[in-house]
Amino acid sequence: MQQGEEFFGSPERIKVARRSAHLWTLLRHSPRYAFYGRLVALSDPGADTAEILTSMARLQGAAVSYYFPASGFGALSDELAARGLAVDRHEHYRGASAAMEASRRMLAAHRLPADLHLSAIDAATPAALVASVAELCQACDVMPVPGSIMRGLSVKGVCLVAQDRAGQPVATASSYMMHHPESPHATDAFWGMLATRNDRRGEKIALVLGAQAILHMWEKHGARGFMTGVKADNSSSQALCNRLGVGATDWVYASCLDKEQYGGTSLTR
Repeated sequence: MQQGEEFFGSPERIKVARRSAHLWTLLRHSPRYAFYGRLVALSDPGADTAEILTSMARLQGAAVSYYFPASGFGALSDELAARGLAVDRHEHYRGASAAMEASRRMLAAHRLPADLHLSAIDAATPAALVASVAELCQACDVMPVPGSIMRGLSVKGVCLVAQDRAGQPVATASSYMMHHPESPHATDAFWGMLATRNDRRGEKIALVLGAQAILHMWEKHGARGFMTGVKADNSSSQALCNRLGVGATDWVYASCLDKEQYGGTSLTR
């Protein structure tokens, strides 16, 4: 964690981000765990999943297991609830080469509106713009990551932003490498954080940015899988994922929250 780090959100969410960054310094060398700025997560679930998630939720405020079999979620949910934790679930969507191919087709067919320009957040990006992108995410009920992640400084990845002629962010999309090199999921990247300003929805901006993020990660960082969590009732996000070759799997994101620390009932939409 860098001095002067940029954190965003409510005081409770900022505390979670800080605790997660510190916990990652302890767990980053274990292939079982993953991190892209939100929470240290378990990416290798097993018989000890409930125990590990409980401990991480007590330390961070929330915890999540990726690649958790959907068929076993009910039993895990009951066990976590019995431990006094709130339980959350996102469907685990994933795409591989089909996502790359769909993204190429999308970009061949669609461009950003003429009044927008696309850029990637980096070390030189003004802090005010980084904060504005985080605010856009929060306005769309999407949990942002710290500034060092958005800037690609502490994790390999990209945060794309489309700005209007006034320089205001209209839409954003992100993708980050998140797994240990020895993990069986080493080349799977987080992909998502798609957010579009209300007045610019319906212009396929998120599709274009999402496709750009997939191709960037495929070509620049060797990503060969793209994963994201989607709520079961979020039909618009499901449709967007499907158009870019990122589809439903037999896994879920199994999450639990310490309600006193986290200040919410769901990790993100």
